[in-house]
Amino acid sequence: MPHTTFYLVRHGQSESNALGLMSSYPEVPGRTVRHLTEQGIHEVKETAEKLREEGIDAIIASPLTRTVETATLISEATGVPVLQDIRLRETDFGMYNAGPVAKFFKVYTEPEMRIMTDGSDGVESFESMRARVESILHDVKKEFAGKKVVLVSHADTLEQIHGVLTKESVEVSVMGWSPKTGSVLKIDC
Repeated sequence: MPHTTFYLVRHGQSESNALGLMSSYPEVPGRTVRHLTEQGIHEVKETAEKLREEGIDAIIASPLTRTVETATLISEATGVPVLQDIRLRETDFGMYNAGPVAKFFKVYTEPEMRIMTDGSDGVESFESMRARVESILHDVKKEFAGKKVVLVSHADTLEQIHGVLTKESVEVSVMGWSPKTGSVLKIDC
C-alpha cells in the first residue's frame, strides 16, 4: 500500500483558549461553542499558505466550531473541500466542560492520570481516545492511500494521533509532542 502523508493541524487560538475555559465535545450552543480569535485566524492563515504549497488532497476536520473554522480557512487557501469526522473531536471533559482550565488541572495534575479514567466525572480517557483515532487513521489510510491528508483537530486528540502514527504507546504520547494552536506537523506513513 502506498504511503499516506498526514498533516496534523491544531485549530487556531479559540475564544476558549483565550478565556482559559474548557470547551469539549459535545458543544453546547450559547455555552461552549467557541470561535477562532483574530490571533487564531492569523495563525491558521499562515499554516494554510504552507499547506497550499504542499499540494494537499484532503482535509478532514473535527466537527467542533473552532476546527471547522480552521479547516474552512485551509480550504479557502487550497481549494480542497472539508470533510468532517466525529472521531477527530475534542476530548469529552465531562463535568469540567465550559469550566475553567485551572479547575480541571487541579484534579488531573499529571497527564498520566488521564490514561485510564473511571468515568465518574465524564472525562474521556486517553485509552478511549486512542481507540477512536486508530479507527479513523485506519479508514483514512485505506481511502486516501498515497495522498496528502490534513487532519484538523485538538491538542489531546492530535497527541494520540501522533502517537499512533509514530508507534508510541499511550504513556509516551501523553508526555511527548504537543501542538501549538494553528500549527502543522507533517508525518509520512
